[in-house]
Amino acid sequence: MKKDAENENLLHAYEHDEQSSKYFIKPDSRYSIDDDISVKIDGKQLEVRKWPTLLATAMVGVGWLSNEVALAWVHERVPDDYHPLPDLFFSHFPEIRGAIRIAEYIMMILLISALLVMFTHQHRWIVIRRVFFCIAMAYSFRALCVTIFQVPVPSINTYCAPKSNSSLELVAGRVVKMFWSAGIEQLRPRELCGDLIVSGHTLTIFTAFLVFKTYAPQRLQPLSHIYHVLAFTALFSILLARKHYMIDIVLGYTVSTRIFMEYHALAASYHNRTFETNPLAWSFWSFFIPIFECDAPANMHNHLLLYNRSTSSKNVSTLKKSRRSFE
Repeated sequence: MKKDAENENLLHAYEHDEQSSKYFIKPDSRYSIDDDISVKIDGKQLEVRKWPTLLATAMVGVGWLSNEVALAWVHERVPDDYHPLPDLFFSHFPEIRGAIRIAEYIMMILLISALLVMFTHQHRWIVIRRVFFCIAMAYSFRALCVTIFQVPVPSINTYCAPKSNSSLELVAGRVVKMFWSAGIEQLRPRELCGDLIVSGHTLTIFTAFLVFKTYAPQRLQPLSHIYHVLAFTALFSILLARKHYMIDIVLGYTVSTRIFMEYHALAASYHNRTFETNPLAWSFWSFFIPIFECDAPANMHNHLLLYNRSTSSKNVSTLKKSRRSFE
């Protein structure tokens, strides 16, 4: 304890030295940060705001609805007189139509695990708003891609319902009919085609995996290694079933992981008071970070912070070396 106190004092003195102060980023003062939601004012316990979580929930609803509308509309425009596009995976592995069951069973396991972690977390209102925002962003991007790109289905064995017209009444009827199934073929057989780029299964699988890995208790973390293997097994099964091209899977993995990681990197930067100088804050949606994070407790982000003063004496030696390199 005495040694840690000495290291803390040494680091504090080094940070406030006139010559070394220029090497430190000044804290971002534009946004207020509540370091601890357990603070009491006038004897009353401060509570986490509910409306940002409700806002994130509404954004998920809009994102999911936009996907259903895009699929109902684009079905009429999918080319049906073309063979499947060339794909490297298809050239080396045969089609196994029943493999989609493996992928969806794994997806359900990951999804249920993620939901349990979210809704039983100590700071569930904050965790839910973060996850829902990431899902909303990912599925909004997917809806845009589905609308823009119309490619032939990956398999000649894929059934597509007969085309009709693109009237508003028809699109609305299709949305109502397929909304509750959430794209899971085990709940309702697929009839509409065209929602290929980006893979919705991949978005769900890897977002659920990252939620579990990030927020599950420490004693359950070994399970995340198993889930990681299962996630990639599910992707392999989707390709075997010819439900998506390989590019759909790659884009789904990239979009889901980058959005989740970027949000949490910005959240860590916000609570570390470097949000204003973080290049990731240039994203058009970064203004949501102060809205969603201003009432989150600081101790919730210790595992995300890249720099923690109370770690060890290694920080002091590292800072001294960096100072010499500048000089």
